[in-house]
Amino acid sequence: MPRRIWLTLFICMGAAATAPGADEAERSRPGWLLPLPEVDADPKIPALKEVVGHAWGEDISSHAEIARYLRALADAAPDRARLVPYGRTIERRELSQLIVTSPANLARLDAIRADNLRLADPRGTTPEEAARLAAEVPAIVLMAYGVHGDEISSGDAAILTAYHLLADRRPETRGLLDKVVVIIDPMQNPDGRDRFVQFHRGNRGVEPDAEPAAAERVQPWATGRVNHYLFDMNRDWFLQTQEETRARVAAYLRWQPHVTIDSHEMGTNAAHYYFDPPIEPILELITPKQRDWFARFARRHGARFDGFGFGYTTREHYDAFYPGYGSTWPVLHGSIGILWEQPSARGLVVDREDGTTLHYHDGVRHHYVSSLSTVETAAAHAKELVADFASYRASAVATGREGPVRDYLLLPGATPARAARLADLLVKNGIEVRRTTAPVKLKAKEGLDDAEKEWTAPAGSYHVPVAQPAARLVRSLLDPRFDMGEEVRKRQLDRKARRLGDEIYDVTAWSLPTVFYVRSLAVSGPSEIAGEPAPAPRSIGRVVGPDRAKVGYLVPAEDDAAMHLLARMLRLGLRAHVFDQPTRLGGVAYAKGTLLFRVADNPDRLHDEIRRAADEHGLAVHATDTGLVDEGAGLGGFDVTWVKPPKVAMIVDRPTSTAAGHTWYLFDQVWRHPLARIPAGSFSDLDLSRYNVLILPDGRYPGPLGEGAAQRIKDWVRAGGTLILVKGAAAWAAEKPVGLLASRVIKKPIPPPEAPAGPDKEKDKDKDQEKKEETPDAVPGAFFRASAYDDHFVTFGSPREVVPLVNTDLILAPLAANDGRNLVNFAARDRLLAGGFCWPTTLDLMAGKPLVLYQEAGKGHVVAFADDPNFRAMVPATQRFFLNAVFFGPGH
Repeated sequence: MPRRIWLTLFICMGAAATAPGADEAERSRPGWLLPLPEVDADPKIPALKEVVGHAWGEDISSHAEIARYLRALADAAPDRARLVPYGRTIERRELSQLIVTSPANLARLDAIRADNLRLADPRGTTPEEAARLAAEVPAIVLMAYGVHGDEISSGDAAILTAYHLLADRRPETRGLLDKVVVIIDPMQNPDGRDRFVQFHRGNRGVEPDAEPAAAERVQPWATGRVNHYLFDMNRDWFLQTQEETRARVAAYLRWQPHVTIDSHEMGTNAAHYYFDPPIEPILELITPKQRDWFARFARRHGARFDGFGFGYTTREHYDAFYPGYGSTWPVLHGSIGILWEQPSARGLVVDREDGTTLHYHDGVRHHYVSSLSTVETAAAHAKELVADFASYRASAVATGREGPVRDYLLLPGATPARAARLADLLVKNGIEVRRTTAPVKLKAKEGLDDAEKEWTAPAGSYHVPVAQPAARLVRSLLDPRFDMGEEVRKRQLDRKARRLGDEIYDVTAWSLPTVFYVRSLAVSGPSEIAGEPAPAPRSIGRVVGPDRAKVGYLVPAEDDAAMHLLARMLRLGLRAHVFDQPTRLGGVAYAKGTLLFRVADNPDRLHDEIRRAADEHGLAVHATDTGLVDEGAGLGGFDVTWVKPPKVAMIVDRPTSTAAGHTWYLFDQVWRHPLARIPAGSFSDLDLSRYNVLILPDGRYPGPLGEGAAQRIKDWVRAGGTLILVKGAAAWAAEKPVGLLASRVIKKPIPPPEAPAGPDKEKDKDKDQEKKEETPDAVPGAFFRASAYDDHFVTFGSPREVVPLVNTDLILAPLAANDGRNLVNFAARDRLLAGGFCWPTTLDLMAGKPLVLYQEAGKGHVVAFADDPNFRAMVPATQRFFLNAVFFGPGH
């Protein structure tokens, strides 16, 4: 059928289904347009109520109900639907995709996928083969719903869309499936969804309550938005810290879809509905052709919504700058990634501030219509979509041959395990990485330095060629910085000057070499780099020296994987020591923070366990048969301290931020060390003497900690405890009545109003001169330069110059010399900002201020962080400061 006829047909379908006579009562009925009235339903395909007991939009379906319904659909239409599990959540709920297409396509589904992957790599096909494949492969549309578990309407819209595509016997719908393969992921966050559904059903009555503050709507601390570890998984696509994300990315790369939908909900009182194109800033690597596709899909969405009288907006609020969103990461692989946002009822019904009432079924209806519109658009332009995808992947390869950067080299340096983990992360993102087999001399720019210099990259460096189909994703993750654009910056500064909210949606810096503190070389010219496929990180682990050490094993300090090894060995009941001063043994220099496992202190299994740990963490561990050092601290001397095993408690629940989950995740999944999570309301009952480390994560304290909490903590620290204060907790500790931290919070002065004219001038003079202050504008995720004081256990293993990712509005005054030590300090104003964007007044205030502070208190320690070092589990180097405080504090 000609494209013009398809377009006319489907716009007319939307207009016809409007039912012009539908009054407000009809439009508020749960079943209105669910499904569309023109659907010629096949009775063999069960409706939702037949399977789970409630109809479309009548209730919020749980994970089990959605999973049961997907299975029923797949069983009822085995010639057109296939249910494919692709992973499990932390709480062991299954992640699945329902693949819907025509019988002919389903019969050759594996061949379609294989052909599309061939199309995705133009280096393996001739132009003639690519043209043939592009003509034969149907458009592949991935529609992903509910990465935020309490954004509820999309899950039911997903299964309604699946029903529509399978049940509708009209040629119009069956014809769609000839041209597309639709992959429906109805719940990207089942754990969060079930957390919300259980809470909501447990708090509502016979009739739903439309009161915005009703108990059925106001969620507990761990909301359904986040997953088990309280992560926002819509920020995790390239970081892949979470099990669900890793499974989702692997499933994506198995298909390389041409269109990817990322379906969300926004605030109850937000706009009627949003769909892309996004607002600026848009990452410069997103191509003009992709931007044109955003607009083309939007035109079809708009026509559909206009036909039903639905309100909507576009090019507002939501940008496409950060590459970790579910709508931007796919774009950098060549997909057309599109974001949808529906106002959320956070239940079945809610009264909005504008006097209207929003029902759950409204959200289901809007997402359902958007889903149909997407499938229609993809079907109407299937061949063009596939051809443009192939062209995108070919142009990506060309950018590596002709563009400003041809290759990246990641140098292992003193942190080979960290470099290996970075290389492995790139591979998991669908990026090709090789390891050099010989030294390479070349000209390159290093990291944040704009000057090109001569370099020799050693053998064993990680080579990331840009001439690959994922070239734009390569650059988005490895380039040192991206600019939002002068116009965007000016607009944000102007809004701040007028005391309006900014439009910056997420962090403005994220370069992975900077995040990992791995030296990266960007090569602009052609070069010959010999290499082999990059091995798995653990393959580089080894024990250097004798097979069975007579004296002990030393683990160099520089790589934070040493701390992961330490946690493992302590968990196994082995004893460890740490060097407080450098030493040299057998001609090898060992820095402060080097770990020592003495043979005499440990059982015979130490030898086998140290090898297993070296292998697992990719570390070079040095075995020694002598304790006689060349110079420096002796293995049995005064500057080697026993690592007293930390017994760690952390406050959770209100008043803490849910970002505490990031720390929980690291303890649970990365460091593998026990962590007692204590609800703040139970703190007064906690026997603090059972723990030697207490973490107060970011939050608004004191909250429910109870009367006398500060004094209890103070007495515990003086008795030998290590207190770790993060962000809001540090601000609370610095308050004079609390007195846990000898600092103070620095505020931003509010400029006085313009002096009045006329007779009231003198009367208002004193009032105008009153000093007023407010919280500084938060740093929107930028790289700052800082220096680390190197003679302290908190900074063991750190370089002197560091570039942390800063995402805070807290500025702490430096500690006086007689009060403590400022361990990590921001650079001077002219050097401070290394990447990303920050407000000028915030830069002025933060210059020279501490990021990490330390003070002694009796026998114990207080370590304070002005920003969360474990934010998104993203930055290994700042996590190292935190780990050092946890593991070395109790023994010092």
